[in-house]
Amino acid sequence: MSLNPGDLESIGGYALVDRLGSGGMGVVYLGHSDSGRRVAVKVIHAQYAQDEEFRTRFRQEVAAARRVSGAFTAPVVDADPDAEQPWMATLYVPGRTLSDIVSKEGPLRGRELRTLALGLVEALRDIHRVGVVHRDLKPSNVLMAEDGPRVIDFGISHAVDNQALTVTGRLIGTPPFMSPEQFAAPRDVTAASDVFSLGSLLVYAATGNRPFDGASPYLTGYQVMYEAPVLDGVAEPLRSIAERCLDKDPAARPSLAELQGLFRALPDSGGISGEADVRTSVPPAGREGGPAETSRPVSPARPVPPGTPTAPGEGGTDGTRAGRRPRGRRVLVGLLAALAVAGLSFVAVNIASSDDAPQPSTAPEKASAPASASPSAVTLPPKHVPWDYQIGGTYPLPTGVRVVSRDHGDAPAPGAYNICNINAFQVQQGAEGDWDSDLLLRDAGGDVVHDKDWDEAVLDIRTGAKRQRIAAEVNAWIDDCAEKGFKAVEPDNYDSFTRFPKYLTADQAKAFMKLLVAHAHEKGLAVAQKNTAELLAYRASVGLDFAVVEECGRWDECGAFAEAFDNNVFVVEYTAKGMSKACSGWGSTLSVVRRDQDVVAEGSDGYLRRTC
Repeated sequence: MSLNPGDLESIGGYALVDRLGSGGMGVVYLGHSDSGRRVAVKVIHAQYAQDEEFRTRFRQEVAAARRVSGAFTAPVVDADPDAEQPWMATLYVPGRTLSDIVSKEGPLRGRELRTLALGLVEALRDIHRVGVVHRDLKPSNVLMAEDGPRVIDFGISHAVDNQALTVTGRLIGTPPFMSPEQFAAPRDVTAASDVFSLGSLLVYAATGNRPFDGASPYLTGYQVMYEAPVLDGVAEPLRSIAERCLDKDPAARPSLAELQGLFRALPDSGGISGEADVRTSVPPAGREGGPAETSRPVSPARPVPPGTPTAPGEGGTDGTRAGRRPRGRRVLVGLLAALAVAGLSFVAVNIASSDDAPQPSTAPEKASAPASASPSAVTLPPKHVPWDYQIGGTYPLPTGVRVVSRDHGDAPAPGAYNICNINAFQVQQGAEGDWDSDLLLRDAGGDVVHDKDWDEAVLDIRTGAKRQRIAAEVNAWIDDCAEKGFKAVEPDNYDSFTRFPKYLTADQAKAFMKLLVAHAHEKGLAVAQKNTAELLAYRASVGLDFAVVEECGRWDECGAFAEAFDNNVFVVEYTAKGMSKACSGWGSTLSVVRRDQDVVAEGSDGYLRRTC
């Protein structure tokens, strides 16, 4: 592309003749020296030249790039990180980026794919040999030269003797190609992180789709950390290699030496599904990763590494909750909620393409009424009124209570807005025989997958056909709620996918919930989102009307739910500390009650109820 008005015409003695690309930190130009030598010149944006943190980062980039030399990287020719406008020149490599080639011409086949894989292994070997971790290996940072790929852009690389910089309030990287540890502990990544990114990149090169591809960077990050990769269309033996590279546990990923041997054995002919070695002229769906929101099939994956906290569910009888326990949390879940509230963004400081990093919205999606119902079709509960949570046993409403949630097997309370609690995503203890066997989620050995904390079988919502059949059963309970006079329904265990990421995905949960919402709205019932902060961005598209949230004070999620549901949020806390935080922060805005962990009826042993 040609120079833009206002672009520099020269810097450091190099004439700048063309723009090659631009990104978060700067612009890359095609330049040449007086002798005619062509170089790629990266010039930092003027506004960042005054930012000492960015300037320090650029110095580190220059130092890292200077340390790396090899046939599959672009060597540094010249640089001045201390100039008024810092710049760095590398040897110009004629060639298009991998992202450009795949998006316009389709996935690589046979020998092209093998050459790419081997070249990237050699590039990473050269990078790691000098103690550098690239941290941003992705299709737009790979140039496809005639004699093999080149890895470029060390803008967020990390050397063991560097300062550990992270831009304040932001995660650095490109979510679809980041490793789990880049989200969990960005200062402590090792060379194994680049192996994970290599696995994602090769899946993209072979299929045109990313193995982790959420509708927002927040959801993509969640998928990277907890969900199995989508490897549809990746043929053996590359599929098995990619699975190992994408292991959540860095220690379980193959070494570069092992990968080199495995890639040498890849066939020189044949495509991703056994077709002839011919590049299709039809680009893959979507840009560098396909559609943003799909029903993600499940591929085998190792469990989350030991030590990762889990988020246990709740349990009861007869399709609803008859008791509960405190929710454990995954590290990222709280992070996602915090990012949604604060409006923080992932930032990818790269120069080749901005297409790798989809831009998140700064707040969860909101709508005054869901698309599946007209505003008059359902009645929403009143906001910020005294309420009670009676899913473990009913008793007369305390004075002033205007909203109550009860088990669907119980009768609604006269004179109040009643919410009907149903267990929608798991099977109640002892009720497995009431379900068709094939609707119970099973592991690779054919055994039913259970929420062991409550001995509840998990329902298999992985396909559209099964979701329809399961919804038919659950919708019968919704019909019962409507007939009894409840005004809303609270489908519990929407967050089951967070506890069973080896099998279930967020997209499957959303698709199933949409079926329940549509039916409830037809019956005139509003629908509450139960917990699941990681899906707040989809509140309106799924059709959810308000929220019932457990322990949002304890886990600092109340603000995220308040923003997403315009303060129509009903909070139940189970600890004194959580109650104190909820009341001090949100008692004047949201409906808050503290209950005992088993939510037993008044007069029973352990009964507790407090309000702000």
